[in-house]
Amino acid sequence: MMMRFYLLFFLLNTTCLFAQDFIYHVEPPNWWVDMRSNEFQLMIHGDKVAECEVTIENKDVKILNIQRLSNSNYIVLNLEILRSDKAFDFEISFSKDGEVYEKYIYKLLKKSTAKRETFNASDVIYLITPDRFANGDSKNDQVKDLAEKKVNRKKPYARHGGDIQGIIDHLDYINDMGFTSIWCTPMLENNMERGSYHGYAITDMYKIDPRMGTNELYKELSIEARKKGIKMIKDVVLNHIGSKHWWMEDLPSEDWINNGGVYKQTTHRREALHDPYMVKSQIDDFVEGWFVKTMPDLNQKNKILATYLIQNSLWWIEYAQLSGFRVDTYPYSDRNFLYQWNSAIQREYPGFNIVGEEWTLDKSILGLWQNSTDRKKGELPPVLSKRNKSNVPSLMDFPLHDAIMKSMSPKQKKWDDRLLHIYRSLASDYLYPDPNNMVIFLDNHDMSRCFYQLNHDFEYWKMAHAFLLTTRGIPQVYYGTEILSSDSINPGDHGTLRSDFIGGWDSDKLNAFEGRITGKRKEAQEYLKNLLNWRKKCTPVHEGKMRHFPPTFDDEVYVLCRYNEERLVLLIMNNDEDKKVIKPNHYINQVKPSKDNLLGFDVVQKTEININNEVNIPSRSFLLIDLYY
Repeated sequence: MMMRFYLLFFLLNTTCLFAQDFIYHVEPPNWWVDMRSNEFQLMIHGDKVAECEVTIENKDVKILNIQRLSNSNYIVLNLEILRSDKAFDFEISFSKDGEVYEKYIYKLLKKSTAKRETFNASDVIYLITPDRFANGDSKNDQVKDLAEKKVNRKKPYARHGGDIQGIIDHLDYINDMGFTSIWCTPMLENNMERGSYHGYAITDMYKIDPRMGTNELYKELSIEARKKGIKMIKDVVLNHIGSKHWWMEDLPSEDWINNGGVYKQTTHRREALHDPYMVKSQIDDFVEGWFVKTMPDLNQKNKILATYLIQNSLWWIEYAQLSGFRVDTYPYSDRNFLYQWNSAIQREYPGFNIVGEEWTLDKSILGLWQNSTDRKKGELPPVLSKRNKSNVPSLMDFPLHDAIMKSMSPKQKKWDDRLLHIYRSLASDYLYPDPNNMVIFLDNHDMSRCFYQLNHDFEYWKMAHAFLLTTRGIPQVYYGTEILSSDSINPGDHGTLRSDFIGGWDSDKLNAFEGRITGKRKEAQEYLKNLLNWRKKCTPVHEGKMRHFPPTFDDEVYVLCRYNEERLVLLIMNNDEDKKVIKPNHYINQVKPSKDNLLGFDVVQKTEININNEVNIPSRSFLLIDLYY
């Protein structure tokens, strides 16, 4: 059965009935003739527009039916496109009592022929908070029609002026560093009175925030990035909107917002979704509760709204030629809707990668959400298969992040084997349908910078990144992490940890984009640049098999191996208080013996190393070897 997509035309109230040019919102702005489904829907919003007769006199577009909502300011048209060989426009007429009040020209385009490459384990994602990255166009710092007008870099929660042009201007830096994908926190309009810089209180789902740029500039960013081999990942918010979204002035229906449009705090009790003994009211309190008063919670059980969100996501993929999605607050949306949303995207763009944010340290919960091409349909436990279907390909691996930080923290007890945290986390990967498609990280925009989490220990910082870029999964690095950004002044404060990138503003005295930094910052940047560019061409790390050796009770050494038929990578981590004497071939021979080549490459030191010789690994250090057979 073909899925129907909904185009929503929203109109603001006017002072008189059927005033000229009474259509103000057409969403999405266009559609495509050659989508997999030839059916879509339009919704019109205006002052009592449901009283209008709507007609389309075009032999290539058929009105299947018309829906009128409880709010007479809205009307929904279900349409079918009868040709797909070329783009064309059609005219929609609005009339009453035989008099035509307005005619609207709608465009149907042909889909892009650009090759759609999605992100995967061969990539390293660079996460950017655009307002804090670089100010490429100071003319858009203040927009008079938006509520929050002031730019003040001294205030952590104010706008700082970063924008899309700033990212475009530094694509060469991102590419040279070795990053292959960009995930930007939301850049859609956030017309909120304060704290709008982060982008998660969206007030227009089809409009880039003017302080960031334009829709056209966002598309240009995606295209220019792709020319450099960089994929663009969009941050999607399905769960909520900002309280100043124009919907809130005249809701399409009473059930558009959860809890009747009245604020009720979510319980954040995510276990309720999977608890076989949980009562429905507790599940509803989690899913239908709001994050905060300024973020009304969307009711995806409303079929028109659900299809609106699905179509909005498809529109952005096609319009901006995107390579992936990251979904904010993933489990807080209705589960059946999430399944429909994921399925619709996969039907239109097979293999399109999507990573959901489910902030839990329980791997069993994450595993229930993840879909895999290796998992047969309905292969979940019988009790859970219907309740937990989601179909999302990837999730943020918060359990592994937690294990890394515990492994590289100060020793609490004499018998505290810290690297066992990493080993045990990876040993339980059987809970994930597809571990290699999990997104792994040391920090992000919602937690303290990893340099702070690691107690500003530079050796641990280097070892943690060596592990991140070698183990299974898709690594993500937060902007500024490569130059040791820290939030030590106000740990965990979101406005502080989302600090400005050094050199992103003309007034900055130092410039990390141009390498004009010194000391440990410079060393860290060069170190990570070396590892990232090495990883970019290291196929065993992308798709090879993985084996590891756990620490013993009296030896804080953990060994990880990635390999394929031509190449092997060996990471030996020493977290003991003493140096260790290691013979690399002791581990290599247990995985895939090398008979011909005994010379490996020390990736960090950039020197050859005989894998049969003993090598010294200092305390709180590591050895990373790359070996061709």
